[in-house]
Amino acid sequence: MSRTPAVLGLLVLVVVLVACDKAAVDPAKSASTGSSAAAEAPMPAVPATPAKMRSVAVTAEKSAKGKEKFEATCAACHGAMGVGRIGVGPALNSKTFLAAASDEMLTRTIVKGRAGTTMIAWGAMLQGPDVENVISYMRSWHTVAEAKLNESPVTGDAENGKKLFADICAGCHGKTGAGYQETANGTGIGRKAFLQSVTNGFIRYLINHGKSGTKMRPMSKGSKVAVADLTKKEVEDVLAHLRASAW
Repeated sequence: MSRTPAVLGLLVLVVVLVACDKAAVDPAKSASTGSSAAAEAPMPAVPATPAKMRSVAVTAEKSAKGKEKFEATCAACHGAMGVGRIGVGPALNSKTFLAAASDEMLTRTIVKGRAGTTMIAWGAMLQGPDVENVISYMRSWHTVAEAKLNESPVTGDAENGKKLFADICAGCHGKTGAGYQETANGTGIGRKAFLQSVTNGFIRYLINHGKSGTKMRPMSKGSKVAVADLTKKEVEDVLAHLRASAW
């Protein structure tokens, strides 16, 4: 009996196994042939300014439902009523933060999370109107008007901003802006995951006005409670440094 068919069959089997093994160890190359079109586009360095700061209607009914979801999914890290837990989750119950944070930014953060932090993506767990209800609950903590943000492009000197950051900001936020991973009392503001989710206007506002209810005091010159007396140019320099050194 000829062994040729058996040998050929064995060779075909070897080729198939090698091909499968190659696909398993090189998933990126395998995926590029069929799923590249479906891949998400990379986030821009600076998010687009939202058309509206507030898009979620705040009602007693939505806030009551949102409170239940917040206590079940958010309070473990952000504390009861969003007062924060140092080293775990930043405070959300802050008038200046809520004034500067758009509903779009809050929605994106809840749904997609923040890479490199304890903030996981909740998009798969909070269904339908759940996210809007949580935002309604957060807005119910304080009645604050939306902030008028300066969303102009960054014009500062990143090198001078680096020096200012090291002298004034690093003590709380860490030398690289890693926050709790470097220090015990400041949130992370240096990662791309954060900087790609907040606008220039949001950062300017928080530097100038601080984050009420936290240790983040106003930094702008002229504020009666400022701790740094930064000029407008120096605020711009710090912003330029953050954008340039995002990691």
